[in-house]
Amino acid sequence: MQLHHYPDGVSKYATLNRLLHTDRLVPALLVLFALGAPFVLCPERAEAALGVPIVAAQAESAYVVRRVYGGEVRTRRASDLGFRHTGELHRVLVEEGDTVAAGALLAELDPAPLEARRDAADAAVAHADASLTMARAGLALAVETERRFADLVARGHASAQRYDEVRLDLDARGAEVAVAEAALRQARANLAAAAVDLARSRIHAPYAGRIQARLADEGALITPGRTVLRLVETEAPEARVGVPQDVADDLAPGARHRFRSGTRTVGGTLLHLLPEVDPRTRTITAVFALDEGAPAAGSVVELELERAVAATGFWLPLTALTEAQRGLWSVYVLRPEGSEDVAERRLVEVVHTEGDRVYVQGTLEDGERVVVAGTQRVVPGQAVVAAGGR
Repeated sequence: MQLHHYPDGVSKYATLNRLLHTDRLVPALLVLFALGAPFVLCPERAEAALGVPIVAAQAESAYVVRRVYGGEVRTRRASDLGFRHTGELHRVLVEEGDTVAAGALLAELDPAPLEARRDAADAAVAHADASLTMARAGLALAVETERRFADLVARGHASAQRYDEVRLDLDARGAEVAVAEAALRQARANLAAAAVDLARSRIHAPYAGRIQARLADEGALITPGRTVLRLVETEAPEARVGVPQDVADDLAPGARHRFRSGTRTVGGTLLHLLPEVDPRTRTITAVFALDEGAPAAGSVVELELERAVAATGFWLPLTALTEAQRGLWSVYVLRPEGSEDVAERRLVEVVHTEGDRVYVQGTLEDGERVVVAGTQRVVPGQAVVAAGGR
């Protein structure tokens, strides 16, 4: 094909276009070639530096570990109330859920049998008191008789035999007084016991609280030890939380802490640590007094604790990490090289994780610029530019 002879007015491009049956393809190819030639001739300019987001590494001397330990809310006191004596339940003055004050009357047995026993004991006291009065009168007479007979014997007007009889009668009268005094003490003790039994036929609230359960109704025959009411103290609820030994060593009585129960948050004060390790959980039980507004007894609460661990390192986003060999991790930093920045890999060790960030130690230096995203597109030695400027 001869292309070096062209008719007048006909360009070589027109001839080519006719040969290729188009009048647009060749000019387009020529334009593309002209635009792409500089990149073919200068490959180092063909790929622009990769833009990456960075963060400046800041050295820290310690990191804070946040831990959550589960526990249970308990009442400080809860009592199963009943009677010490057998009797018919006469009155129950409260219902389940009622709030009662300390000392309030809650229930009582039929008092008639116990009142009769008390009256009998009171009569026995009166009888013993009268017997003692008679015995003391007899003793006084015996004392006076012994004095007169002693004078008569001294003057020879009475025999020694008669005097011995009078003296022995005096001793007997003294013994009668002692017996009467003992009988009176016993009668008074019986009266006191009857009064105690009568008092114990009534249940009074030992402390302020709420009635959790009512387990008997009027007319029921109550035996000693049977639970009639369950009283729960509602003031000053406690939280009991099991914590590891090393954590317990850092807890100080009187320190304030925060608890969470569902969406509710409540404060509490550490009262004390129990002396023994729980054999099942191998933890120390910490007892806390919860503030007002605590959840109901039996609720589960979470104790939130923060503990500082001394270790020099850096906080970095989790996305800054890339997996390295032998179970290690690495990050990319920007190292100046001439007028550009290039990526350089640094090995690090993950010491602690918290949400979407990690605390690392390794070959990082304070202030170095660390690539925090897009690390899958970065290779060592690659030209990069910090997003937003160098």
